[in-house]
Amino acid sequence: MRLITAVCAAAACLAAAPAALAAESRTETASSGPVTATLTYTLQDEFTATDIRLAVTRDGTPAAVAADGQVLAGCGERCTGAVPVGGIEGSEQPSLTLADLTGDGDPEVIVDLYTRGAHCCSISAIYGWDPATSTYRHTIRFWGDPGYRLATLGGPGQELVTADSRFAYAFCAYACSAMPTIVYRYEGFRLVDVSRQYPQLLRGEARDLRTSIRQAARRSDRQVIRGLLPALCADLYRLGEGAACRRELALAKRRGWLRRSGAGDVWPAGRRYIPKVMRFLKRTGYR
Repeated sequence: MRLITAVCAAAACLAAAPAALAAESRTETASSGPVTATLTYTLQDEFTATDIRLAVTRDGTPAAVAADGQVLAGCGERCTGAVPVGGIEGSEQPSLTLADLTGDGDPEVIVDLYTRGAHCCSISAIYGWDPATSTYRHTIRFWGDPGYRLATLGGPGQELVTADSRFAYAFCAYACSAMPTIVYRYEGFRLVDVSRQYPQLLRGEARDLRTSIRQAARRSDRQVIRGLLPALCADLYRLGEGAACRRELALAKRRGWLRRSGAGDVWPAGRRYIPKVMRFLKRTGYR
């Protein structure tokens, strides 16, 4: 699974004690067919990059790139401290990927970046060629900790598969927060959630979550169960099976799985748990 954050796990540990490095100019290049992308940036230190710019040529001719090639233009505070992943010490992953996301034979350009933090954060700037304006238009996706992977799932091109980081810390600590899978398709120069078009993927995830819930029940680990149930419900609602979600929650209540585990258990529990789950699913668009 090509999750961007997998490369950065070790890098997060370096954030606590960044090495003193001299500023260094970096260049990365990737090609696919007639398209060549070149990323340039300056590493000020281990986790600071400036002047991150993209240039693209088509059949050897320079192409116009949105925002004059400034990769993080318009990204705002969430991109503060973002460094191309290829510039992180110890990373073997390139910052540039050329992939045919639309299936039209003309590859899109993906620039992957990472910000420091124990559970943060992967960012991608995705560029697509717009023949109407003869420009590479771009959109920025903030993935958070889950990152993403490219997958061929049966659509016209490649999809981008991630997990919904809004579930992290909502009902359990990060380690026991299940985050439902999201499948994005690049359409109209933006990413569109097409997860519901892949019911087999959702059913498989729901099956795995039910297995994990049973395992946690055998361990009497109520806190973990409460971290898994919201993701299971998210999958069930996307499958059009909201009633099954409500049955799962009612069963968990009857079996006492929604009670707190002890004084250190500070996450939603008890009689307020089910209403909070339902409100959360509503707010995040799952029901």
